[in-house]
Amino acid sequence: MTTLIVVRHGQSVSNLQKRFTGQHETDLTELGHLQAENTARFLDDCHIDKIYASDLSRAMETARHTAERKGLLIIPDRGFREINAGLWEGMEYDAIRAKYQQDYQIWLTDLGRAHPTGGESVRQLAQRVYQATERVLAENRGKTVAIFTHATPLRMLGCLWHGLAPEDAVKINGCANASVSVVEYEDDGSFRLVHYGYNKHQGENVTELPRGLV
Repeated sequence: MTTLIVVRHGQSVSNLQKRFTGQHETDLTELGHLQAENTARFLDDCHIDKIYASDLSRAMETARHTAERKGLLIIPDRGFREINAGLWEGMEYDAIRAKYQQDYQIWLTDLGRAHPTGGESVRQLAQRVYQATERVLAENRGKTVAIFTHATPLRMLGCLWHGLAPEDAVKINGCANASVSVVEYEDDGSFRLVHYGYNKHQGENVTELPRGLV
């Protein structure tokens, strides 16, 4: 059996500023580091063989808390990056709504069919993340692997784990900052979802964006 532990990054400066981050670089806030450390402590009793992370700094910073406690290196992987949001990157939500109203309304109401203006479609993102996940599974058969990623990649993986197509993303919730999802894969490709977006270890430090934002 191969176990995946998938973690969303901690609160970022862009999260706090209500900006659409995409692949734009942004650091963790002080609270984001606290959330990342809470998750690292939560994983203390879990044996982890390898740690992968999106190469964007907020995911790498979140992963570093766990990596230091485990004595492991972080393997950066562009396949787990947040969506390339094109012209929306770094913009405040209200500004996107005003300038790209039609495209942004689809994002808010029908995520699985959304396509940020000038960027990557959610369907394209889903295929990228699925391929990266399959590669990690193939390279780590029988091991336990932690992956640190972002809101939309996790939402697409959530669709997969709940037996939904990416176009049905509206049927499941996104995951809070530094939440933990756990999936157990058998050698035949079947899997069991143990946790999706578990965040009770954060106590009063839970932060999550309104549905449809990233």
